[in-house]
Amino acid sequence: NRWTPPRRSRSCRAHRLMPGAIVSGAMSAKQAARVFLERSPYVSWAKQLPAFRHPAFTGVVHPDLPIWAGEPNPPPEPAPGSHASLPRIARLAKTETEALPEFHVQTISGARCGSIKDVKERIAAASDAGASAILMVTGDSGPTKVLPRKGTTGRFDSVRLLKEAAAMRARGEVHEDVHLACVANPSLEGSAHGPGRLRAKLEAGAEMVVTQPALIQSNHRAWWDAVKAEGLHLELEVIFGVTHFNNVRSLRFWHGLCGVEDDAEGAEEARVWEEYERTMDAETFAFWRDERLDLATSAALADVDGDGVHLMPVTEEGYAGVARLADTIQALASARSS
Repeated sequence: NRWTPPRRSRSCRAHRLMPGAIVSGAMSAKQAARVFLERSPYVSWAKQLPAFRHPAFTGVVHPDLPIWAGEPNPPPEPAPGSHASLPRIARLAKTETEALPEFHVQTISGARCGSIKDVKERIAAASDAGASAILMVTGDSGPTKVLPRKGTTGRFDSVRLLKEAAAMRARGEVHEDVHLACVANPSLEGSAHGPGRLRAKLEAGAEMVVTQPALIQSNHRAWWDAVKAEGLHLELEVIFGVTHFNNVRSLRFWHGLCGVEDDAEGAEEARVWEEYERTMDAETFAFWRDERLDLATSAALADVDGDGVHLMPVTEEGYAGVARLADTIQALASARSS
């Protein structure tokens, strides 16, 4: 039998839109942008807490990642159906519950589902635990990517997950006010494939899209222009992803994660990062690095056709950088309502 945690109250959800409704990317003049912050399973809670305590952040994203990623000779992942394998929102500590924002986005990775029963149980568990939105991702396997749980097949892509979640919601197995969300990778997809892939996810039930960071600016702009040309941003919320790069190594990590490691534009940016990291003193480089985060966040929040930003700090340094910029982020998000 699947363990069912107590359901959270949904009475105080921040600026919730009704699932299934047509939404405008150009948000209401009275509605501030969404500002999501990722809750990393690999960074100590104490290092994340200062950022999460700041009122700038209106939502938290729980990734669906292996428990033992990066550990030497890791033990087996928890078996499907066990309490330890439940989505993170169903396993929150009291200090997390008290500090995290009201709007919870729980990721479900198809690569970590071994059967359709596993898919349904993980989606239902996220809904039962009070998820505001469920973010469906295909997930990847490989040396630098999300490793599938042992025994999984990788046959559940995001479109199939969205269709299953939409059907479950229609049957009352997922709470009626849970948003269904998907991911897009504009830096890889560009204008050639991005709108078509997003349209397929929209037709499968997506009401929100959360993008990967704008690693290749020209591709990201082409993707966004094509999405707007087709009016897709008027049919679902668009949340732009932003990450904190500690150094050129973390920049290259993200290039590999998003499949753009061979892009010439990305290689030139990496060259600049490598040069600045080598020639600047530590304090100046840290300032310059934080400024990149500030600029990327500002660009995302200034785009009136988008609906907000998803910050992915990833490391202790990243969370510290986000905490330092939290006042600025809050001011930028609030300006959307003025």
